[in-house]
Amino acid sequence: MSSRYAQFKEQLPISRLSDETLLAFRVLFDDPLDIVDLAQDIADLALYPERLNESYRKEWETYVIKALALEIKKQDNLAPGEFIELMMTKVEDIQNNNDTYSNLLRQVHHAKSIVLSDNTIVFPTPLRQQLTAFLLPITAISPPKK
Repeated sequence: MSSRYAQFKEQLPISRLSDETLLAFRVLFDDPLDIVDLAQDIADLALYPERLNESYRKEWETYVIKALALEIKKQDNLAPGEFIELMMTKVEDIQNNNDTYSNLLRQVHHAKSIVLSDNTIVFPTPLRQQLTAFLLPITAISPPKK
């Protein structure tokens, strides 16, 4: 039998959230003492916009699911409908009234516009450049004869 957290994780359709809503949840649950600096990560999107889709989104999904599970434990006195309403109110408040969220969202939109632009090429990271240079000669190897 799987744990409640595993069931929660499987059933929660977090991948369906827009970047805007996921970011609002991430800001809602942000812990300033956490090892991950959300503001710095998003500032880094100016240099590495591909990180938004390649890593940050999955990181935010994991962070939000864990934080939401902890919040459900803290709010165990609320009925499910009341908890849902509480979360909806908090997220809507962040989206409408939180300056930090607005600034981070502007940077996320800028990174998305770079990634989605037809006339912009996102250069591979130094690691990918090294891996490509290292592995490219494999393409010159003749396939084995059958």
